[in-house]
Amino acid sequence: MHPRLSIFVIAFTLMAGALAIFICNRLMKKYLLAYLSSYFYFIIFTYVFGVYSIIGSQAIQFLLRDHKIAEETVQSAASFLLVLGIPFLILAWYMFLRLTRELFQKTLSAPFALIYFTITLLLFASYIFFGVYDESIGSISFHPDLKEIIYIFSGIHTLVFVFGILYLVVRTRKIKDINRRKAYRWFYSIYGFILVFTVVTLNLSLANPFFGLLFVLGFMGFHVVPVLFLNIYLQNYYVDNVEDESFLDKMNSIIEKYKISNRETEVIELICKGMTNQEISDSLFISVQTVKDHIYHIFLKTGVKNRVQLTNLLGK
Repeated sequence: MHPRLSIFVIAFTLMAGALAIFICNRLMKKYLLAYLSSYFYFIIFTYVFGVYSIIGSQAIQFLLRDHKIAEETVQSAASFLLVLGIPFLILAWYMFLRLTRELFQKTLSAPFALIYFTITLLLFASYIFFGVYDESIGSISFHPDLKEIIYIFSGIHTLVFVFGILYLVVRTRKIKDINRRKAYRWFYSIYGFILVFTVVTLNLSLANPFFGLLFVLGFMGFHVVPVLFLNIYLQNYYVDNVEDESFLDKMNSIIEKYKISNRETEVIELICKGMTNQEISDSLFISVQTVKDHIYHIFLKTGVKNRVQLTNLLGK
């Protein structure tokens, strides 16, 4: 395969992935929707795994071979990066499942998170020990079977995405808002296509390296499509009561009068949306105790005693 084609595809993939992250970050800051935070981190962790493990392992092979390093050392270094990037992939899968729940104002329970991370990390540790540990020399030897890795990845990746997409399909049927229902259908249809594309190209890459490039493109770069689609949907149909002019004027006045910090401002906005401490914690990726601390300081600064008085202060 021509090196220039590889460089072009990888460069395009990196730019597309970075654009998806940039747009999703702007959406997260603009709309303050819980699921946008999960979506943002899903793309981030996917991107990091792709750069660190997939592109990184290929890059180190190219560089080491160029310096005429022993092939065994080259493969060991590449496999080392590939295996160590798996925790990012585990986080990305979790964020996708969390996203599918938060699209319907629900959260993943703490027991589910505990079970998920316990099982996935145990599987990861077991693979490292039993699949990578070399008994003949009694130490770690990073020479995992590529075909085995592809099959394992394809299986778990398919399981996670099929579970998430089926959940979206079932829940979307109950949405009364036509525009929202159409948007969600397009969203899970796009991710259904991305799933099929990535799994097929990854497995075909065993026979032809060109399909490996297509896999990288789909795995890291295709997210820009649903992100752009979501951006259009939110611009056209999203309505947020806390963003009316009277609320913003009162909010700005209170921020200036009581010296409210940026983080405290975010907490106030989420309180006005009726979110619980746990939901605020999930949305802002901070602990529940930190949320309570922010609320305590907000009450102290504004002189209110509870959430009702705070929302009344803002005219909500």
